Amino acid sequence: MREFDLIKTHFTDWSTNCSNLKLGIGDDCLVWQGDQPLVISTDTAVQGVHFPEQARPDQVASRAFLSALSDLAAMGASADFFTLALSLPADLTDHWLSEFAKQLRVLAQQYQIVLAGGDTTRSKLITVTISVHGCVAKPLLRSGAIAGDDIWVTGRLGGAAAALPTILASYDETSGDANLGTQAVSAKTSIPSQWLNAYWQPDIPMLFAKQASSLLNSAIDISDGLMGDAGHLARASQVDLEFDIHALPLAEQLQPNVPQHLALALAGGDDYQLCFTATKAARQSITLLAESINQPVSLVGRVVRGNGDVRWYDGTHQIKPALQGYQHF
Repeated sequence: MREFDLIKTHFTDWSTNCSNLKLGIGDDCLVWQGDQPLVISTDTAVQGVHFPEQARPDQVASRAFLSALSDLAAMGASADFFTLALSLPADLTDHWLSEFAKQLRVLAQQYQIVLAGGDTTRSKLITVTISVHGCVAKPLLRSGAIAGDDIWVTGRLGGAAAALPTILASYDETSGDANLGTQAVSAKTSIPSQWLNAYWQPDIPMLFAKQASSLLNSAIDISDGLMGDAGHLARASQVDLEFDIHALPLAEQLQPNVPQHLALALAGGDDYQLCFTATKAARQSITLLAESINQPVSLVGRVVRGNGDVRWYDGTHQIKPALQGYQHF
């Protein structure tokens, strides 16, 4: 299929209900005109690195799209439009593209974000690059944490990392069966379905982040593991962060007193939840907002004066986990 046929068949006639988008797919550039600061983030997902080589097309769409969207949540921004760049092997089937596009469209509708443009090219591996764009009057930054703040996280941690070995083993055992789905993996291994969902379709806390942004001082999305990402926030804000490991909201069937389970939550990555700070005065408002939209949040530590360090406590005793977050290189 030629490039423009591919675009016409799979990526046009999508909803474009976005008043600031003046011109979308079909010209050399998209045209956007808004009255608030525009925040932009770009994520690239490469076959064999960010998703298994034989992952289903709908799974690839979810992994690539949701990881990018998580960055908008960390800024407290709305999700307005995104662009899509696809690098595809010559022998990729039209069915693969159809299923990929179908899932991407479902997610775009779910999060009310418009596909506004992109590019396609030939490649040996499937590579998906998504740039998400959103608006927010006052973007949340990593550099806003203040001594005396509470530290919070959304959702649960460690489930995606816990699921990954089983997912990879399942593809190996079936000689790369591209039709192996979530239910089949779950039935074969009896691991919690929540772990699989956390890997393939993390629940991005977009609504909470947008509604809570005025209550927060800083935020970062947990993509490379809480240990590494908390360090980024601490250094950007030039404060120290102190965490209570017993307060961490671990994924179902992960126990905080099991060392390898704690490692999954601290350094496993792929959680796509938020770590954020706010004043103690905001505790009740944050809790009430989270309850009103059914968004799990957990108070997990405090911000103190310092120079960018992160400390972990088991009760009153400081511990030093020999771990680090995911490294891209």
